[in-house]
Amino acid sequence: MIINYDSPGQLCNRIWSLLPSIAYGLEYKEKVLAVNFDEYSALFDNLDKNPYVRFRSRNFLQRLFLSLKARGYIQNGKSNILRKLFGINLIEGWSNRLGNAGIVVKQSDNIRPVFDFKADTTTAVDELFSSLDGFTIVGVHIRRGDYKEWLNGIYYFSDEEYRRAMKSVEKQLLEKGEKVKFLLCSNEKINPADFKGLDCFSIPDSSGAKDLYALSKSDYIIGPPSSYSQWASFYGKVPVSYLMSRDEELMLSDFSRIISFNTFENGNILDID
Repeated sequence: MIINYDSPGQLCNRIWSLLPSIAYGLEYKEKVLAVNFDEYSALFDNLDKNPYVRFRSRNFLQRLFLSLKARGYIQNGKSNILRKLFGINLIEGWSNRLGNAGIVVKQSDNIRPVFDFKADTTTAVDELFSSLDGFTIVGVHIRRGDYKEWLNGIYYFSDEEYRRAMKSVEKQLLEKGEKVKFLLCSNEKINPADFKGLDCFSIPDSSGAKDLYALSKSDYIIGPPSSYSQWASFYGKVPVSYLMSRDEELMLSDFSRIISFNTFENGNILDID
């Protein structure tokens, strides 16, 4: 059995931390137990429907595992007394997020249903998107909050910088004869006036989960590099391109789907360290 016990960050960091273990369990028919998902489990429909993947409360178990770690019994998947005696492989998920990339790709269609959102997240988004048939939807992840300080704010962009990137993508899509709408998603309030001249919309009564699901239903995703938009790309099989600098010009030819953490289908690797 593989047990993921730590709690690395928010929702999408948490999901990515689990994927290498889940992929391994699905590939080799080994059970995986996640005890680091309490805050988010109510959002999802299928967490316990796959026979090899189970989610349980961390309240007691996580304290136990952290105690074992402090005493040197846990070495993140390396051989230890618990593995030798009981066949239990204890994993610190986030530090393992780049592991088993090939198996994550291979098992991706079995992984996605594990994280299907419940209807109270998906229904309103699905209805809105069905009314936009005929438009090419470009999801824009406007990441603020902690990005003002993270890496000295290198990926904290102004509305004007987002708008400039959006105009460039719009021009390329219009030249292909497509009608374009931009879905605006942010962890801070958006001022629509800052995007004048662009056909934009947001999800009514939005939440982090609704925005994430909506991004996964878009035709393209743009924004700064983040695990959030990476998950939307992976889950929805949506090509994404990242703003890596303030004067970045996004080209349609550079868009590609995320197929495992930091890895694009076109072979490129996202390097933000």
